[in-house]
Amino acid sequence: MLVGLLSFLYIDRFLEIRHLHAEISRITQEEQAALVVQGELRDRLAHADDPATIEYLARKELGLVKPGEEKVIFLKGE
Repeated sequence: MLVGLLSFLYIDRFLEIRHLHAEISRITQEEQAALVVQGELRDRLAHADDPATIEYLARKELGLVKPGEEKVIFLKGE
């Protein structure tokens, strides 16, 4: 009876440890993915204050032009 109880406890602890190792592995992978995303966001933030980036976004997304420039819009014909 004592051997059965000790075997049960050993197997239970072994399975719990195995589960925790799998969870640690999953969390480590999530951490690595988060660090990659964080690096990309830091790069984007560094470029956010760059005057060339601001001008590019203003022209592309807002359609702004500098004084003295003309905006040309091409229409597709039939």
